[in-house]
Amino acid sequence: MKTLLSLFCLVTYLTCALSANGWPVSLDMACNKALSTVACSFEFTNNGNEDLYLLKRNTPLEGLYSEFVSVSLNGRPLEYEGIYIHRLPPTKDEFVLLKAGESTSATVQITDIFSIDTDGLYTVQYSRPLQYLSVSEMSAMSIDQLRELFAQEFVQIHLEDTSLLLKPKKEEIKVDYTVHLEACGSARFVGNNQNYATLHAHQHLCSSLLKAETKVGYGIPISAKWFGAYSYHRTAVAKNVYQKIRYGITTKTVTYYNNGPQCRPNSYAYTYKGSTTVYLCPVYYRDQILCSTTGESKEGTLVHEWSHAFGYTDDIVYGRPNSLNLARYHPDNAVRNAESYCYHYCDARFF
Repeated sequence: MKTLLSLFCLVTYLTCALSANGWPVSLDMACNKALSTVACSFEFTNNGNEDLYLLKRNTPLEGLYSEFVSVSLNGRPLEYEGIYIHRLPPTKDEFVLLKAGESTSATVQITDIFSIDTDGLYTVQYSRPLQYLSVSEMSAMSIDQLRELFAQEFVQIHLEDTSLLLKPKKEEIKVDYTVHLEACGSARFVGNNQNYATLHAHQHLCSSLLKAETKVGYGIPISAKWFGAYSYHRTAVAKNVYQKIRYGITTKTVTYYNNGPQCRPNSYAYTYKGSTTVYLCPVYYRDQILCSTTGESKEGTLVHEWSHAFGYTDDIVYGRPNSLNLARYHPDNAVRNAESYCYHYCDARFF
């Protein structure tokens, strides 16, 4: 896997250009302050001699639906305050055709997903791989053949009067009703779409999370399967995530928001780190209620989302095959991956 060339740039208005040098896709970045926001533009260029399909997912081309940049102040990272979405594999409508020699671009306001409230020197770093397919691969919909290039571009910008910048907004919630559960806190609901099924799945979490936690560690096959070869550190990380999920749903009043306003057609659900709300999306309602060791389920999706909200996991890969490979080849990432908890938890229910 190849790494794109990084360039350093530092001026009042910053542009960081990527040298083509044979790479099929290049990235140009620029960031500037405009009144109450900080806007960053991203231009993707096909430098090759054949047309490509660039995946918009996890890039600014789809908007602010993923953590495709990191922001730091004097080397101290800022907390990403955007959403974490549990999704289906990408479909053709999530790609943009990038003809040979052509470019496509997007501009987003990073002040919508990062709280910038201290004057100083900020670094905005592109942090997601660029994924693409050839025209023939797209015709065959060979999603498992997605190619990757790691864009390590960054810009630096000195910001003043940051107290005037807008801060990320959280979605307003008007609760319809609350269900109090013995030994499992309370569950609130916004809207009504299979609420009985969500409550049933939630109740299984209350009784099964501790069992899943005990199935992490040395000599336990499903632990190695989803979190990689045993190590004391990884075991501690995974157990801590489970403990935080269990503590969160048993001591807090959690909310299930039906048909969340930022849902995408191919999304199961989304949430925010530190949130007590999971926003349910169209795909979620199609799944069976309780766990399976082969398919998807509402119960598994709730584990995925609460691991984000309470356990502060990330979305590194989706799906069983990718999660299995992550555990095998990158176990330190597996214990940070929300999907890994979804599958490990469901396996633990039957182990």
